[in-house]
Amino acid sequence: MPDKGRIMSQTYYERQSKLIELYKECIIKKEMKASEAVMALKLIGFSESMALSRVRDWASQSNTNITETSNITNQRLKKKISLEKYMLRMELGKKYYDEYMKLLEKYKNKEISKNEYRNELMQFGYSKKFAEYIIGKQE
Repeated sequence: MPDKGRIMSQTYYERQSKLIELYKECIIKKEMKASEAVMALKLIGFSESMALSRVRDWASQSNTNITETSNITNQRLKKKISLEKYMLRMELGKKYYDEYMKLLEKYKNKEISKNEYRNELMQFGYSKKFAEYIIGKQE
């Protein structure tokens, strides 16, 4: 039976895989809450049950307590943010991503309130919970 899933480019697949690995590292090193990781995995296309399963598996893995400098931690977080922006841009498409960025600028410049921003995000098709997650990430 043929796969009826969505076709991904090689670049998209590689970046998605790298982002998943970064989420895994963040969960193992306790830099990210489990609920945040589940929501982030849902952003890149996982179902809720699959995301919960993955996060539970990652949380059960032991931290090897390898010390790392703050520079390495900052680099990992910058990579994660960059990949999240890429995934969001690919998910929304060019037109909606541009509208999203304009909306984000208005919110950052305090031109619109948090409730207005959440309502606008919900008009993009996001659930209320996911819109709250995006707002929380940006604050």
